[in-house]
Amino acid sequence: TLADVTLAPGVYCFDAAATLTGVLTLKGSSNGIWLFKIGTRGTGALTGTNLSVVMADGALACNVMWRVAEAATMTTSDFKGSILAGAGITFTGGTFAGRALAKNAVTLTGVAAIGCVGLYK
Repeated sequence: TLADVTLAPGVYCFDAAATLTGVLTLKGSSNGIWLFKIGTRGTGALTGTNLSVVMADGALACNVMWRVAEAATMTTSDFKGSILAGAGITFTGGTFAGRALAKNAVTLTGVAAIGCVGLYK
């Protein structure tokens, strides 16, 4: 879990699925890049429930990328970053700041969404 964790810019890998709750703080400058690889062994979904991704010290949501081998599902979460999923993406409730790119459907229900504009730094 990444609950109550603060991470500097970098690459973070999960061999299989990742289930996230609580607060994840991404702390760095506006040039910082975070890459999360979920399912590096070929399978793995990303699930977030009551997750809050917080950007600190100038960090930008558009500089965060979540590469997920399978589906991504967020429930009542404040999620930041762009998701590239090998299956579908589902958001129910909460907020989403980023991009959602998937091989299957992207579904947002009751979500306040803000997309990324411009180029990644």
